[in-house]
Amino acid sequence: MAKQPETITTTYPIIDTAMAAYIVLEDSRLIVGNTLPEDHPFKEAEMSITDWCNNFGAATMRNRAWDLSPLIENVWCSLTEKEQEDICWDFEFVPEFILYCIKFDDHSEYLKPVVDRVDALVDTYRKARSTAEEFKGSCPPSSRQRDEFIRQCKAEAVKQWAYEDLVTDDCPSRNNYTGSRMQQAFEIGEKPAEFVKWLGEKYDLTPANEWFGRG
Repeated sequence: MAKQPETITTTYPIIDTAMAAYIVLEDSRLIVGNTLPEDHPFKEAEMSITDWCNNFGAATMRNRAWDLSPLIENVWCSLTEKEQEDICWDFEFVPEFILYCIKFDDHSEYLKPVVDRVDALVDTYRKARSTAEEFKGSCPPSSRQRDEFIRQCKAEAVKQWAYEDLVTDDCPSRNNYTGSRMQQAFEIGEKPAEFVKWLGEKYDLTPANEWFGRG
């Protein structure tokens, strides 16, 4: 007798949650839209989501969205009725949960919560949401195009000169690019590789291939 296929049981909330989680991951790969300011406490986490999604692609994103959905639903159901009334489930809670409570590691296609227990995740979510609401930064919102330009400039600085800080040395701070040469290069439409090449040559740096004996 042929082996019967496994019956998969689920619920509509889990399906809805998986779909909402996938949309959050997919939206992180868009090339348009506003993103968090660079001095926001969760800016690094936001960019790690984009990096992870770009590295592993749509199929892995769908699988991980399905994996995360029971956990997301459990934390949502653990919030008070008042909290649920004040938070929009699909446009606030799901994206916030993924941003605040999930670790994205470029070296692993699997995603893990920042803490293991549901009650601890509820506390983590509440504290992170409060931190984000109280945040008063000095930088304007960024954009996906700008974030990608900055990411590529840093990668090119490492590739060409083995010195990532080359593109941030003139910034007001490490996480504030306002008024920097990199910001100016973005605004006038320069290409990251050409901008970084010009900047390294301006300071008479030694190319990375010479540092590592590949010249």
